[in-house]
Amino acid sequence: MGAEVLFLAIALPVAITLLLPRSNWRRLLLVGTIFIFGLRYLWWRLETFPWTSDQWSAEWIWWVVVLAIELAVILEVTLFLLSVGWLTDRRNQADIAEAQLRERYAIHGIDAIPSVDVFITSYNEGSEVLEKSILGASSIDYPKIRVWVLDDGKRAWLQRFCDDAGIDYIARASNTGAKAGNINHALQQSEGDLVMLMDADFVAYRNSAWRTAGLFADPRIGTVQTPQNFFNPDAIQHNLGIASSWCDEQSFFFRLIARGRDALGVAFCCGSCSVHRRKALMESNGFPTDSITEDILLTINFCRLGWKTIYLAEPISTGLAAETLDSFFIQRKRWGRGGIQVACLMLGRKGLNWIQRIFFFPYSWITQYNSRLFFQIVPIVFFFSGMAPLPEVEAGTILSYQASFLASMIVSMVVLSEGYYMPVFNEAVSLFAAFELAPEILAALAKPFGKGFAVTPKGNDSLSGSILPYQQTLVPTSVLLVLNILILWRILFAIGDSVSESSTGLLAYGFLWCVFNIVLLVISVLLSLQRPQPRLEHRMLINRLAHVRNQDGSIVDARLIDLSLTGALIEPVHNVSFSGDPIQMLELETGLMVPVSQQWKRRGELLALNFAELDLATKKGVVAYAFSGAFKSSEQPQQIDLGKTIRQVMAQAARA
Repeated sequence: MGAEVLFLAIALPVAITLLLPRSNWRRLLLVGTIFIFGLRYLWWRLETFPWTSDQWSAEWIWWVVVLAIELAVILEVTLFLLSVGWLTDRRNQADIAEAQLRERYAIHGIDAIPSVDVFITSYNEGSEVLEKSILGASSIDYPKIRVWVLDDGKRAWLQRFCDDAGIDYIARASNTGAKAGNINHALQQSEGDLVMLMDADFVAYRNSAWRTAGLFADPRIGTVQTPQNFFNPDAIQHNLGIASSWCDEQSFFFRLIARGRDALGVAFCCGSCSVHRRKALMESNGFPTDSITEDILLTINFCRLGWKTIYLAEPISTGLAAETLDSFFIQRKRWGRGGIQVACLMLGRKGLNWIQRIFFFPYSWITQYNSRLFFQIVPIVFFFSGMAPLPEVEAGTILSYQASFLASMIVSMVVLSEGYYMPVFNEAVSLFAAFELAPEILAALAKPFGKGFAVTPKGNDSLSGSILPYQQTLVPTSVLLVLNILILWRILFAIGDSVSESSTGLLAYGFLWCVFNIVLLVISVLLSLQRPQPRLEHRMLINRLAHVRNQDGSIVDARLIDLSLTGALIEPVHNVSFSGDPIQMLELETGLMVPVSQQWKRRGELLALNFAELDLATKKGVVAYAFSGAFKSSEQPQQIDLGKTIRQVMAQAARA
């Protein structure tokens, strides 16, 4: 019977996927399939649990603990599935709103459109990060815009750069309230109808204001949040060598979960890449300063005041992902602790409906990482103490209930995620993060407040030139890996000595659990080995016609493959090779002339160029072109390739 149910758990989502076109209705059927097998498993666990026998024995207490953790995970999974069962897509709405806004501007002039203040918040970022952000914001194509740099680092060089670029610069006397306080101080100095927030490492696209401002024609909207889109590999992609085939770690949230939350009416501000109505900000007394995740708490304040937060699943900017594990974990620890702070503050605030209270509570932060570590120790407890995680049960029964539930969820998730979920790999990333985040979450539950805002390091200061083991995760993952290998060895001998079919089945189940854990831990070990970053300036994939001007005055057509502030990669077109003469200038299709200082051949006819020192006008032209929104990053995959990802991870494991 177990095998038949397992087959059905796999066949149902496969049939739904093959027979129905991609739509929200198909998504609901897949979610419903998971719920059916999940409820069946839950009923079996609760119905067969020995509630009264041998209470308070060590084994019975262990069974209760395992069941409690399972129930917490099932609740987390339920909320997650509700978040991805129906997705919004507001791009058509943004098209209509933009067209109407442009029409009002064409007919009635500049007074008919809202004014936009762009706030670039900064603390300690270097010029290699900030210059692109400032020049990109100053290139936004919108007739009623003003750009402000909010410098909590009080740096003279940054003020001079802003003056040269014609950008407003604000520094305050103290850093009270951290990022939220910085924004609130700037709100008192500015007066735009809308406020676009950009972190210091994000470059706004030229059309960013047009794409978002029109949506505020709906008087109920207080915030429009957009994806945080990245032009460099994050620490996960980079350490595993999968940047060419697998997306950044945050894509799963911004491309799926955020759209599902929008459908439920519980989208939230994520800080950067968001646009806010000034009237709503003033009504809520600006950004709240009583949590280190001021963005989510702002959304809650908006909800209480009747303002809507919506999610537009279209990037209006591009920025730096966390480049190292240090920056990755500093960022995630702040998010996790801040989520728990928000939960504490939310308890005493009225004006939220029950859906908002449920979905703004940080269940995932509390459950996800702690449960990942717990399920790692279950086989260790069993094989070193003899205490099984479940009361005595046949292997076929486990196959029928637990394995069928997991199988239905895995197969359905591959479809629901639209390519942004890979079985085993996503679990491995969560396990890896758990070693650092679980202790932080537990500490936050014990004492939510008292820890200040930690700025995520970006740019040169976050980079290392050599492979550097991240001890905080490498040591525990290595220890667990060794223990699981020992357990696997014991299971193999036990299977050989087993005389009953029932015990052999249970041992086989333990064997599979152990193998699964070993795979997760091997990936975690690989993630703990930080690889040196290949470049400081990241390139955009252009693939447009350009021209090169040689020192002898000749002009040659070329295809501009990629481009950054420091260099480019080109190839000849029309079957014409580059001459041996030094190249003096690269001319972009916009007519911008970029001086070249050095060139060298790459593979085939490809030619790499290094630029000479660029003046401010040329830098702005390069940024306005490369980071306009028309081009994608050359360091992020244009299409996810699951097979290639698996091969690259295996190759990295072989090299380690």
